[in-house]
Amino acid sequence: MKRTIFLVFMILFLITSTGFMQSKDQSIKFHKIEITASSINLVKFNIADTSNTAFVQETIDGNGRTKELKFYNSRHQSTYTGSGFYGGPIIRYNYSNNTIVETFYSDENQIANDFKTSEVPYRFIYHLDDAKNIKSIEKKYIMEFEWTLESLNETVKHLEVYKKYAFEGSELKDVFGYNYAVGKLNGISPMKK
Repeated sequence: MKRTIFLVFMILFLITSTGFMQSKDQSIKFHKIEITASSINLVKFNIADTSNTAFVQETIDGNGRTKELKFYNSRHQSTYTGSGFYGGPIIRYNYSNNTIVETFYSDENQIANDFKTSEVPYRFIYHLDDAKNIKSIEKKYIMEFEWTLESLNETVKHLEVYKKYAFEGSELKDVFGYNYAVGKLNGISPMKK
């Protein structure tokens, strides 16, 4: 019995200390923004007081990289990044060898953009060269539809309109959400040459 209690105690201790260590590896920053009808403008990095202020909450990982951005209006409610052309109230980043993956969410788990309703990508994948310049940008879209003949025909009709734009490159020249972040890629904001 004592051994079981000891094991349970040790497991809880390890879980708690691991969570504590992970929280030490990241930091949270707040940045003041101004919300207009068509965009969000950065006003000031690293503010201390967010009362009655629209702001971005940035989580920076232990490697100095932006891990997540959350956008809030002055009432501290989630808000979209601008008019919905790109982004979402939450932007998350994943990093791998010479790649930055930027994914937009409308809440903690829901992808923000659906192609059929807004023609907006839900994810950008930035491919970097060794000098951390952007070589290329992939746009990823998601589309949901019912599996009926009518719905399939409607989806095909919808996609036909966009067929001629399929090979256009992105107009982005930098990582979209990094405009509102200080962490970026350990302080580096990759640019497309």
